[in-house]
Amino acid sequence: MKTLFLLAACITMLQNVAAQSVVPANVPSQTTTRNPIAEGPNVWGVFHGRVLCQPMAPIMHMTVQANCEKLKWGFTFYQDPQTQKPTTYQWAGSLFRDKPRTGQWALVKGTAENPDAIVIQLDPDQPEKSIFLLKGDENVLFILDSSKKLMVGGDYLSYTFNRVTNRATN
Repeated sequence: MKTLFLLAACITMLQNVAAQSVVPANVPSQTTTRNPIAEGPNVWGVFHGRVLCQPMAPIMHMTVQANCEKLKWGFTFYQDPQTQKPTTYQWAGSLFRDKPRTGQWALVKGTAENPDAIVIQLDPDQPEKSIFLLKGDENVLFILDSSKKLMVGGDYLSYTFNRVTNRATN
């Protein structure tokens, strides 16, 4: 009886494995916002995500309400269309609803664990205001803490931002 049960379990497992489809590598998702996503040669990328509120407050040098649980943000990074060098950014969403935060951004190297990692530095001309985002790949950014270490989320929220687009990708 045990052998029969084990055989049935193995067959079911093999059927499930065979039924799974191949999913392409990390690709941008279609936006779920009502506002159109910036596009064109002057846009380096648009990234959306949600983060835990309380741990972000000290990194941003801000005070938040005690009941602040999550922040929904969107970053739009602009570049020079000819040189593709970083120019400005716009940071919209929670805490910046009335007026998006704007400034300069730069691509720099190095995190606490990897000196060769590519990092986005917001406001490099104002180091006391800078926020750092690790470039995971072309479609994912991770927030770093003030020591340039990855911030760790949980089951509910993370510190990850995914590239979004106006159109669905196949």
